[in-house]
Amino acid sequence: MSLRFSYQRLRVPAPVWTLAGRTERPRPLLLVSLVGPGGTAVGRGLLDTGADDTVFPETMAAQIGLDLSGLPTQMAIGVSGIPLSVRCAEISLRVTDGQAFYEWPARVGFAPLTSSRALLGYAGFLQFFDALFRGAAEEVILTPNALYPGVSR
Repeated sequence: MSLRFSYQRLRVPAPVWTLAGRTERPRPLLLVSLVGPGGTAVGRGLLDTGADDTVFPETMAAQIGLDLSGLPTQMAIGVSGIPLSVRCAEISLRVTDGQAFYEWPARVGFAPLTSSRALLGYAGFLQFFDALFRGAAEEVILTPNALYPGVSR
């Protein structure tokens, strides 16, 4: 069963010329639950097909009881070109659209992000789903693929 998420509309301070003067930007944001050794936390993540990895703010590691010291690190370079040190861990992720529920083990990163939003990239998230981004409908449909290692309801 597929998951269907409507884009979230984020208000902007001035009309966006490239969107014919709209005063909001549609974004494929969804709620994702992180399950760690000390609990569960819910955060908002941006689906990004251009992101290599799934990365959460370091503050979420503390919320799920995950000690980041001693974890392996890797360097990531975002669109800004600025390198970022990312601590890597395996946790469980959960998503639901209110109809279907999916949970799987995922290798993700934690970084000192200035945003409270996660980046839901290929490794750990999109590798397990086929994604259909429907621009006119402002929604995304995620369908688990053959790599999906988790459970569903």
